[in-house]
Amino acid sequence: MSITTKHKTVALVSNTSWSLYNFRLGLIRQLKKIGYHVVVIAPRDNFTTKLVAEGISFREIPMSNYGTSPLQALKTIFRLRRIYKSVQPDFVFHYTIKPNIFGTFAAYTSKIPSVIITTGLGHLFDFKNIFIRLMTVTLYRIAALLSKEVWFLNDNDLDVFVYKRIVAKKKTRLLRSEGIDTDWFSPRKEKRQLSSPRFLFAGRLIWDKGVGEYVEAARIIKKRYPKVKFELLGFIDQENPNGVPYEQIDAWQKEKIINYLGETTDVRSYLERTTCLIFPSFYREGVSRILMEAASMETPIITTDNVGCRDIVEHGKNGYLCEPKNVDSLVDAIESFLRLDEQDRMVMGKLGRKKMMNEFSEDKVIRKYIDTLTEYIGLPSPSNSTIPLPTSTTTPSDN
Repeated sequence: MSITTKHKTVALVSNTSWSLYNFRLGLIRQLKKIGYHVVVIAPRDNFTTKLVAEGISFREIPMSNYGTSPLQALKTIFRLRRIYKSVQPDFVFHYTIKPNIFGTFAAYTSKIPSVIITTGLGHLFDFKNIFIRLMTVTLYRIAALLSKEVWFLNDNDLDVFVYKRIVAKKKTRLLRSEGIDTDWFSPRKEKRQLSSPRFLFAGRLIWDKGVGEYVEAARIIKKRYPKVKFELLGFIDQENPNGVPYEQIDAWQKEKIINYLGETTDVRSYLERTTCLIFPSFYREGVSRILMEAASMETPIITTDNVGCRDIVEHGKNGYLCEPKNVDSLVDAIESFLRLDEQDRMVMGKLGRKKMMNEFSEDKVIRKYIDTLTEYIGLPSPSNSTIPLPTSTTTPSDN
């Protein structure tokens, strides 16, 4: 006898609608396709309407990403409890620090099973206020006890949580990124060769992503190779204490070191015309999305030997690794790339795409979600062919 999924509701909770749309739209589409009712819970932003246009049920939860008020924390927990009581999900997936902690408390007290997904450690252990740092880790430890599982996107983050006794090893699972749609992020049949090398930084414009190191390296390289171009693409996050100010970007442009391209909801056209992506992040990435997108589009990469970055790049194969916060090391990597001939650069790009298809395909990630739902809320496994998985989904992204 077949088991229907039409009455099962799954909720996804995050600190932005942007991240749910850009990183998990393929997952949401597939869950809906196989019969789940999906509800997304997040603050309202420019991507909320895109989620609603997809026919996805949306519930708004106000949330300050940088606030540390205990009163606001309690308000968030009670707001989520009210939403859970209204929506009555059978299972909840939480993403990022505040939903992971407060959402798990709300789900547990509402008797709803949930999973914590740690998308990167960010500044979890870097709060300047020792009390806030200890309190956050303590709350995370409690939330880990209350959740069914705690998922990580890379081995290092998992090991850190186990070492610090935030979570028991038996409750952890390695997700290996949030997956990349290799059909959507696919290269042209023949990648256009540029007369002058063009390097691109793409990502949130915060200092921790290595924006300053990128610009300093560009200043040095342009003195040695005047025809080389350096471009900057991404969202200027003025609410973030580590955000790069508008004035600084304007000053770099006037100095003619970089060309700022603004922000985009579809990075593919920029990657197509880029010789190499540079992403010198020293932020604690989960697994960097822009690196997966670039590799999937056969764009060679220069990035740091850093958590969430080295997972994507094999040094000397599909790109180069440099030391975090080290401009000289970044300059050496850029010059190593410039010395490659066109054929070697092409091979480097193709090896990157091969790695994405073999190790980071979105389909593999979606299957893990469905297997987890099968285990906890009694649905048939997709491996039994009662729930078919597609070969691909279509998910645009902005980084």
